[in-house]
Parts: sequence; structure tokens; C-alpha cells
Amino acid sequence: MKKKIWILLLSSAAYCTGFGQTLADAIKDYQYERYQSAETKLKELTTREPEQVLHWYWLIRTALAQDDTVKASSYFTGLPASIQDQPMSKITHACISLYKGDSLQAQRLFTDALGTSRKKNPLVQLAIAEANIDAPHGNLNYALGMLTEAARKERKNAAVYMAIGDAYRKMYNGSEAFRNYQEAAELDNSNPVAYYKMGKIYQTQNNESVFTEYYDKAIKADPSFGPVYFQLYLASYYKDVNKALEYLQNYISHSDPTIKNDYLLTDLYYVSKKYTDAIQKANELITATANKPKPRIYKLLAYSYDAENNNQMAEESLKKYFSAENDSNYAASDFELMAKISTAKKEEAEAAIWYEKAVQVEKETAKKTAIVKKIAQFYKTQKAYNKQAYWYQQLYQLDSTSLNNVDIFSWGVANYNAQQYPMADSVFAIYEKKYPEQSFGYYWRARSNAAIDTAMETGIAIPHYEDLIKVGMKDSSNATTKKWLIQAYGYIAAFKVNKEKKYDDALSCYDKILELDPGNNDAEKYKAILEKMMEAQPSAAEIPKGK
Repeated sequence: MKKKIWILLLSSAAYCTGFGQTLADAIKDYQYERYQSAETKLKELTTREPEQVLHWYWLIRTALAQDDTVKASSYFTGLPASIQDQPMSKITHACISLYKGDSLQAQRLFTDALGTSRKKNPLVQLAIAEANIDAPHGNLNYALGMLTEAARKERKNAAVYMAIGDAYRKMYNGSEAFRNYQEAAELDNSNPVAYYKMGKIYQTQNNESVFTEYYDKAIKADPSFGPVYFQLYLASYYKDVNKALEYLQNYISHSDPTIKNDYLLTDLYYVSKKYTDAIQKANELITATANKPKPRIYKLLAYSYDAENNNQMAEESLKKYFSAENDSNYAASDFELMAKISTAKKEEAEAAIWYEKAVQVEKETAKKTAIVKKIAQFYKTQKAYNKQAYWYQQLYQLDSTSLNNVDIFSWGVANYNAQQYPMADSVFAIYEKKYPEQSFGYYWRARSNAAIDTAMETGIAIPHYEDLIKVGMKDSSNATTKKWLIQAYGYIAAFKVNKEKKYDDALSCYDKILELDPGNNDAEKYKAILEKMMEAQPSAAEIPKGK
């Protein structure tokens, strides 16, 4: 009778009925990683039937599965003296010793449990093997030796093959592990654990089509087997967050309630953009932890409130995060969000401070350049052109390749608007060199130099206007280009008249304007004045400067 009980209850697939039904339920909870449920049932069993050594064995094994050697040791002190010499009591004691790192004591206990008989009990060998497989530093070769002997006598015991598979898997021998799990599944196709573990082997190889096939078989064997849903959740997380959410919810519904699961669900609500659910779950977590959740929950709340355009709650949550979290964990995006909130509140000075903190915190060049661009745009909206120009300068020094034509143009115009004309000229020289086929660089260099030479004394803008004409005439039908060409000819004409007194050259410029824009009033007027001056021959009065 004792052997029959062990066959049923030491088995990984203990789905027995009749004797030990409650113990069978507890073992099932253990195998399904519902350790809290298993522990509750087993504590009740040890109280009701303290002389049953298997109740204590599974209770202590459950505590060790949760890495709680203190609790396991405490439970062991409760074993009645009348059962302490039984083989399973010694194995239970050895399990604790292995977890504590005392392999010598564990080995002595295992030897005592096996006894001196030449014929060893295969189920005692199985329990010893599982103890070594479960422990962080158990002797796997010893475990395999025990299991090899056990398998000769227990050829139809799926638990033996499951344990062999576990030992090989822990030794990174996937092919042998798979072969033994497959043998276990053939012996008991109603056991989801074998299919699950075969799937995990293929998941480590990123073989999605195969591991999902085995996970589906595990679900078909028993839809209440929670661990399989967790692995599917992990596999889906970066591919389909909504599918991942479905798997996570299934996992949680078939698992013991834990705060860890609450964190996972809260995170996934946020990632899947279910912000209302994320906010509700996060607030539940705060309550459940007596206002001491992991600091990132406040951060998640802040971003969720921001997504729902609730600036007040976003700011309040983010400030709680800053207060609770170590500053070494702050991210640049946290300061960017504060800057965004401050901007919405018209607190421009505060926004500027937050943006600059974001730049200081960010380490990755690509992300830092993106933040600097935001700062430059921010100062543009404030019409603080000198600061806008400064941050574009920082961007150029940070990574010159990150500036596109719009960035360089904006940088140059910012300097121009800030009346920093020499710098504007330098920036548009960069534009001119990088985009020689475009008119923008030539035009703005001409304007910048004209702003420097306001009295038109040195003519430093002339070469740039001439370059503008060379490039612009290739596309003179464009309205903007035509306007710039008219301006260029007008400026050159004014310089020829007022500074160089080259009236014929000036007339030629006015003719060019009229070719571009027949009937141009200014060109016709100044041309007529100039022609009268030339006919009169005496010293002519200066012609008004062209636009």
C-alpha cells in the first residue's frame, strides 16, 4: 500500500482520486507554480494529519520552491518525532541542507534514506534525484544515476522521465531533455507540464512555430495550467501587446494573486495604451502598498495622465516619482515631460530649466540631439532667437551630421533674427556648401552681409547676390526665386550707381529685372531716373537704394 501511495503522490503528474485527494490537489498546485495555494493546503494537512510524512515533504518542498529556507527549516522543526526516521523525512531534511549549501550533510541523509538493502526503492531514488535537481547547486550527475536505476524498475512512471528531462535541461542538454519529456508525455498525455517544458526548450532557440505548437498542446491538456500563458505573454510582448495582455490576464487568472502580477498587469496596460486601466491599477497598487509602491508606478501614472491630457495629475505624479526615486534612475524623458507641462502652464522659465536638465541627463547622442532640437524649437516659439541660435550651435557641436537642411536653415535664421549677422553668414556658408544647388544659402548669406554693410560701403554682399543669380536663374519661374532674383539685381544696381558710379551696369540690372517681371514699377522708375542722369552728363544725384 505504501508503494502505491508513493507512486501516486511523488509523481509530478499526481492527479489521483480517492486517497489523498487534497494532497493531490496540493501537488497539482505545486506543479502549476501556485505555491501559496499549495502551502495553504499542505499546512492544513499537516495540522490534520501530522503523522503523514508526505504532507511535510511537500510543504517544505513548496517553501524551498519559493527560496525560503528559513520557513522550510521552521516547518521541519514541526515534524513529529515518530516519523523523523522515515526515508522521506531524511530526504526532506536533505533538501533543506542542499538549499543551504551543505552538500555533505545532504549526501549523508540521502545515503541513510536509501538504506543498506541491495534493492533500492525507485521512488526514494526519484525523490533524492528531484531534491538535487531542484537545489541551486545539487549534484546532477548523482541525480541522473539515481534516475537511471529508478527507470529500470519504473518504466511506466512519467515522473521519472520528467525528472530525467529536468536534469538534462539543467545541464544544457536540450536534445536529451526533450527526448525524456516526450517519453513522459507519451505515458501521460493529460499532463500539460511535459508539453510546456518541451516548448520552453524551443523557446530558448527562438523557434516560435515549434514552441507555440507545444504550448498549445499544454493548454489543450489543461487550460488551467498558468505558466504556459506567462511564456506566451513574454513571447508576444514586443510583437503584439494586446495579445500579450490577453495571455497575461490568463496567466493571472490561473495563478496565485501576487503583487508582482499586479505590477506586470499595470505595466502592460500602459504599454498597450489602455491608460484609464493603467491609472486605475496603479492607484490600486499604491493603496495595496500603503503608499509605498515601486517609484516607477508614480512615473507610469504621470505618463498615463499625460496621455489623457491631465496635466495637473501628471505633474503631481511625476513630482512624487522624483521624491521617491533615486536620482540616478531619472530619465531625460521625465524632465521633458515636466518641460511640456510647464509650457502648457505658460511657465516658460521653468520649462527651459527642465529641458536643460533633460540634456544633462541623456547619455545617448541620438536621443540627446532630439532633445536639443526640441529646446531650439521651444526658444523659437518664445522668440528668444539668441537662445535658439545657441542651442543649434550645441546641436552642431554634438553631432554635425544630425542637422538636415531645415535645421541648418533654422539655425541661420535664428542668428539673423538675433542680429548676429556674422554668425548667420557662417551658418549659411555651411548650408551653401552642403546644398549648393539650392538658393537659400546664397540668398541668406547675401542678406546677412548686407545687414553688416548697412551703408553699402564695402560691397561684401555683392558676391553672394551674384552667386544667387547664377543658381537662381536655373529656376527663375519659381515665385520665391524670382522675388529673390529681383532683389539681387536691385541691390547690385544700387551699389553700381551709388558706390561704383557704373551706370551702364546698373541699367543692365534693371533690364534683367524687367525681363523677369515686365512692368516692375521700381525697375521702370529707377531706370528712367538713371537714363535722365546719364543724358544730362553732369554729376548725378544718388539713385535711391534698390529693394
